[in-house]
Amino acid sequence: MTRARKWLAALAMSLTLQAPAIASGSDEVQFEITDTGHLVVTVHVNDRTSLAILDTAATFPILDRETANAAAIYLPEVPELIDIVGLGEVRTFPLVQIGQLALGTFELEELRAAYNSKVRFPSTGNVFPASALPYRTLDFDFERHRLLMYDRAPASIRGAHVERLPIERHGGLPFVKVRVNGVEGLALVDTGASLSYVNSAFAQGAARSSDAIRSIELIGATGNATSITVLHSRRFELGSVKLDRFDVVVSNPEFLEMLGLENVPVMVLGIDILKAFRLQIDREKEELRLVLPGRGPLAQAGISFRAR
Repeated sequence: MTRARKWLAALAMSLTLQAPAIASGSDEVQFEITDTGHLVVTVHVNDRTSLAILDTAATFPILDRETANAAAIYLPEVPELIDIVGLGEVRTFPLVQIGQLALGTFELEELRAAYNSKVRFPSTGNVFPASALPYRTLDFDFERHRLLMYDRAPASIRGAHVERLPIERHGGLPFVKVRVNGVEGLALVDTGASLSYVNSAFAQGAARSSDAIRSIELIGATGNATSITVLHSRRFELGSVKLDRFDVVVSNPEFLEMLGLENVPVMVLGIDILKAFRLQIDREKEELRLVLPGRGPLAQAGISFRAR
């Protein structure tokens, strides 16, 4: 099976995760933003407690070797293989069977997961797809570090500015429209990404001068230098919410090619930007709500948005 076909098979297998029956009731779980900028929650795998990245852009659950061993989950002699998106790339993983996977009061039983024995995540090697949660609304309250899940429309926040953006799906993944320097593009809503970035098509279209796209070197503690490309832009817009003097990394993740979006202006909205808002995903209306307190700027981690 070709890589593209295997990856499409992964999407097909995950359809039950992406469109679960809406639950009756509500739930609440605490989350943590790690030092590396990842949003992690406590999950239970076969009654063993572990941490997992809660990812709105995941297509399939991922289980790391340490957690699998603790939960007595082992690779079959001849495992099936599957390609899924991970860290911007399409990677091949073997499949294992999980008896029970729980987050809060919600449980999944007898499901398959990708077995991760080779990708080193800085926080945890487990990934829980937010699409598996059977609630109409996923309400990320970053101020109180909690995820509220309920089967009604998103809660109203008194005195807040609420930006409503339609969600459009590509490969089952949630995208909204954004603008950089007035140029429109698609943005993947990705709570599994610690850092936001744009692809080359977006950077080149949004560049307003010859030196707007620059290569810089990051020097690590050991003296090793890593070269990255950065777009320096004047304005980033999410609907009527604006950020002036927006500098963003330029990267071309492999999964855009799999979705046929490699030549389309695309960015990934990671936790560094998303945590500036209260993030509400209305899955029945396919709508993203970005909540800002009042109409003044909200500054967090050096990011200050303002509502028009």
